[in-house]
Amino acid sequence: MAAASCALSSSASAVRSATFLSGNQVAAVDRYNSSRRVHSTNKEWNSFTQVAPSSPSSPSQRNTKGWTDGNGVEDSRVVAQLRNIAFAAKDRSEMHAIIGVQRDNWNKLCHMTVNMTTIAAAMLAAMNNGVAGSTSASLGMSMAAFLLNGGAAGFMFLASKFQPSQLAEEQRTASRFFKMLARDIETTLLIDPRLRKAVHLYMDDVMDRLEALDVAFPLPLTPNGLVKFPKEVVPSVLGSTADLSETEILANNTNGWSNAMVQDLKHTAKKLKESDIEIYLGWARNKERDNKRLAMLAPVLAGSAALLSLLGCCQPGIHLAALASACSIAAVFGSSFSNGGQIGMIFELYRNCAGYYEQMVQDIQSTIRVPVCQREDGELYHQKIALKLGRRDNMPLFSSEEKTAGKLF
Repeated sequence: MAAASCALSSSASAVRSATFLSGNQVAAVDRYNSSRRVHSTNKEWNSFTQVAPSSPSSPSQRNTKGWTDGNGVEDSRVVAQLRNIAFAAKDRSEMHAIIGVQRDNWNKLCHMTVNMTTIAAAMLAAMNNGVAGSTSASLGMSMAAFLLNGGAAGFMFLASKFQPSQLAEEQRTASRFFKMLARDIETTLLIDPRLRKAVHLYMDDVMDRLEALDVAFPLPLTPNGLVKFPKEVVPSVLGSTADLSETEILANNTNGWSNAMVQDLKHTAKKLKESDIEIYLGWARNKERDNKRLAMLAPVLAGSAALLSLLGCCQPGIHLAALASACSIAAVFGSSFSNGGQIGMIFELYRNCAGYYEQMVQDIQSTIRVPVCQREDGELYHQKIALKLGRRDNMPLFSSEEKTAGKLF
């Protein structure tokens, strides 16, 4: 470019010196040469920065599973609908978190009230045993112990029926799963549409999960609250259930899927079903059985102490007050193991862990029955399953010697 400019300048000088042009003519020639230099410079710069127009996308590149139109523009209505669902999930998460804190406060207040009341009744019954004869002091202490033990028995009955520690755990778990659903939607909207699940399948999936969580973790205590001592302990339902009547569809090495990946996912679902879920359900059944015994024992002991305190004022010589004091102390320990030890919370925790793995099994079984072109990208889906299990994204996910598939908890 510099050489061209030098050549133009020299040619202009030559023209001026050879033809003896006038001043106006010389100025016109200089303007012409300057414009040519600018045009040459712009042409070279444009050729350096200009990007070649992109060729039309191939049919496979245009396959965005219903998320975009033919021009590659994302459907704003679908995005808005999903954001509405995510907002609803966040709102439910915050609501359950607030109620969880409230019910945890109920548990602490009920536990402290029952213990203090029962200990006070035990002390009164013990002092009444040392009072000789049927004096007014003995009658007063007996009636006080009777009322305290009766009130404690009522509180224990209510705590055993509603299980405040279990109620708090229900709300904490609900808040976590609703928050997980909202984050899943937000993350899905950030990735390439070609890597997502088909839009109609994903919309149905998130709505099923939202409705299932509303049913699995109800807000009211009664009449639609969860049964605290179910006849049969089953995993909590956190999403839709797979239709096993549909046939499995083999992968054809497209959309990130392969037959080896499908077999690894099926093996993972089988291991979860036979091992992890059964382990947590077994632990939940044991805790439910222990909690039921303690929930029945504590109110019975407190009620027995109240009855013995009432009889002690009528027959002071049989040492019924001492028995009332012993029953009150036993009721304190029974209530502390049940409510203070939060056995109901542990039962709910194990049941929800089984539900977490059960939902993964249902998700795998439903995914391998969907046409490959409508599934989420296979490699991303396999990685998601691995992370939910607390494992690395390897093939296979775990060795045959391992007894469980999950390592997260």
